[in-house]
Amino acid sequence: MFVRMVWGKLRPGSWADYERHYHENVVNAPSPIKGLRERQLLRSTEDPDEGVSVSIWDTLEDMRSYETGEFRQKIAQEVENLYRGEYWVKHFEVVDSQQ
Repeated sequence: MFVRMVWGKLRPGSWADYERHYHENVVNAPSPIKGLRERQLLRSTEDPDEGVSVSIWDTLEDMRSYETGEFRQKIAQEVENLYRGEYWVKHFEVVDSQQ
């Protein structure tokens, strides 16, 4: 399994708009996304304009295909005006998982 983490800071007061977009367009994607197992949106308890998006993937190829795909490009473009310009994207391999 592989994890894609996106950390970022939004413009002050724009979290509600970001979360609405996330639920309407990301969670409720028009069709299943190949290899996507789970998705979570985390909001900082210290900064209400900071968050992390976590997605868990079956394979590295599925994750990379999503990243370069038209769907992700479109949804990212729709919210880029909400970001402050502070963000990063990182990939991780799950080497141990306890359930």
